[in-house]
Amino acid sequence: MVARTNPPPRAAAPQAGFLGEPFRAWLALGIGVLAVSAHSALSFGMSPLLTPITDELGWTRSQYAAATNLRLLLLMLVAPFAGQLVDRFGARAVMAAGAAAMGIGTLGLATVTSLGQLYAISLLIGPGQACIGSVAGSALVLRLFRHRRGVAIGVLNGGDNLITSGVHVGAAALLLDFGWRGTLTTLGAVYLTLGLLILVVLRAAEGAGETAEGDGAPDPRARLGDLPWREPALWLLIATYVLVYAFITSVGIHFPAFQRDLGRTADEASYVYGLSTLVGAFGSVAIGWLTERTSARAALLVTVGGLAATSVVLWLPGVTTTAFYGWAVVYGVVNAGAVALLALVLNELFGAGQMGRLMGVAMVFCMAGTIAGNFLSAAIFDHYGSYVRVWEGYTGLMLLALVPAALLRRIALPGSHALHPS
Repeated sequence: MVARTNPPPRAAAPQAGFLGEPFRAWLALGIGVLAVSAHSALSFGMSPLLTPITDELGWTRSQYAAATNLRLLLLMLVAPFAGQLVDRFGARAVMAAGAAAMGIGTLGLATVTSLGQLYAISLLIGPGQACIGSVAGSALVLRLFRHRRGVAIGVLNGGDNLITSGVHVGAAALLLDFGWRGTLTTLGAVYLTLGLLILVVLRAAEGAGETAEGDGAPDPRARLGDLPWREPALWLLIATYVLVYAFITSVGIHFPAFQRDLGRTADEASYVYGLSTLVGAFGSVAIGWLTERTSARAALLVTVGGLAATSVVLWLPGVTTTAFYGWAVVYGVVNAGAVALLALVLNELFGAGQMGRLMGVAMVFCMAGTIAGNFLSAAIFDHYGSYVRVWEGYTGLMLLALVPAALLRRIALPGSHALHPS
């Protein structure tokens, strides 16, 4: 039986607005989309810069991956504490601090000339990403929405994809005119502007202690040790997402370089991957809408199977550019769906009362998968000089991920269903 804390007394229903949710919730969702996109932009949207950075500074891809992994390691270590701060103080303060750290760090990244500087700047960017990403964004949205949580989380992650697709294509365009340093300087200024916007638009302690009936009573003094560590459902979900994040992060980072190695231009590679993120923006909303009518865990099983199928296409010989556009459509839907479903499955199992800490802990393991996947992909490429072996390995890993996803689907839920509060 999955543990859930006792529900709080029924609160007065907020004034209905668009689709039965108050205007305040939709406004906060818009800010959440910008914040989560800011987290993703540096990790995925800036992947066109990988080749020019390493070529200009004389680094191997393994050296660049090692420095990047320090940032991801810091993100992983800070995420659960960021989640605890969100549960205690709300999303506004945590997101604003994260945006400021990302802005200053990215401006510094535009000036690097050595690996040592890259490592030093990662000390700021990593914690900033932990504070501005889906840990705070998901907790904010799930607490403010009552009846359209699936759609709201779909919009949160779909909007992330939509904006990231523009960043990805825009980065390739800026790269041609201003180089990678000018591109990063522009991104840093955007982060600082976002921090000011968060402070102006969101309320103080936004989302702290706000839950619907059935979500579980929030406790600002609760510790990470109070989470349902003994529940098999939590560990099956974590096992699934470690493998999922290893794959989708490796695709996000290495797909443009992979396409360049196949003889395609930087623009062509960016358009293919940009299409996947664009399609994912709408696929994420559709999958979120579906989870309001069925199990989020069933949807997760389907998306993991879809990721396994798309991994096969990457190592098939003779795939044309047109075929890769078709791959981008399918991959965009299942990739965005899997990312959105993390918060929705946690909500389905445990409620939103402890969502900050749950998402923070889940992101620790997701980032562990990211770090391992990034290092593994770079190491295999450096050894074989080809990405074919990389994608073959990920096919095996994604087939393995189907096992915990299927077992998670079979776990019985408690009587109170978090996705459909009465």
